[in-house]
Amino acid sequence: MISKRIAALAADRVSGASDILGRAIDILRSALAGGVDLTETARALVRAQPSMAPVWNAALAALAGPERFEAFAARVERAPAALTRTAFDLFSDAPRHIITLSYSGSVAAVLEALIRRGPLQVTCSESAPAREGRALAARLAAAGVAVTCTTDDAIDATVRFANAVLVGADAVTAQWFLNKIGTRSLAAAAAAEGVPVYVVASRDKLAPASVASRLATSPLFEPTPLANVTGVITDDGVLVPGMVRQACEALGLEAPQSLVALLGAHAGR
Repeated sequence: MISKRIAALAADRVSGASDILGRAIDILRSALAGGVDLTETARALVRAQPSMAPVWNAALAALAGPERFEAFAARVERAPAALTRTAFDLFSDAPRHIITLSYSGSVAAVLEALIRRGPLQVTCSESAPAREGRALAARLAAAGVAVTCTTDDAIDATVRFANAVLVGADAVTAQWFLNKIGTRSLAAAAAAEGVPVYVVASRDKLAPASVASRLATSPLFEPTPLANVTGVITDDGVLVPGMVRQACEALGLEAPQSLVALLGAHAGR
């Protein structure tokens, strides 16, 4: 049943945004195919994962019509390969040491691509309380990356030895991005050391102002100012903060406030 699948999605506090988005798209497809009330399904999805911009964007695309929804889903399917190509081109001279935290499937895929250019060292924090960073460390080690997993308190001190910081995101707005707690201090430490900070986020994670104002947060996630970010690695290329603002404004034109309001009407905000 769709309700049970949504409940499972709501209970998931470990999976990354890309995995959550894939499941949300499958649920919306099932609702469309089964004649289930699409508006209520879309509302339930954003209630289940209220901080994830891609879930809001998938729900908005579904409410906009089948053609728009399938175009959105097709882009999501192409995004991982496009993201890694963007990162591969950006790091034409592969950095020797990258810092990250928590677990991001997009970040992991980028690092697995970079190892093909030569030896790569990664330091990641374990990210309490679920310690998703340990899962990332295990995945990277299996791919041949020299990886060190530190405590959350120690990660900022490693920045001065790094060539770049690479982190994921659940949402990217015109002024900030949302990721696991600890990201803000890590980005600030990197900025102080002159180490570039890149956010790996496909276009489906961008949030127009109408969605950004409705995103919920939790004690385990925090917004980090784009002012401390060098660029956002997307499936459309690398966007500097000013370009991110323009992209979010453009998305606002594609997502009428009436639809956003319809989604958020019973979302508890």
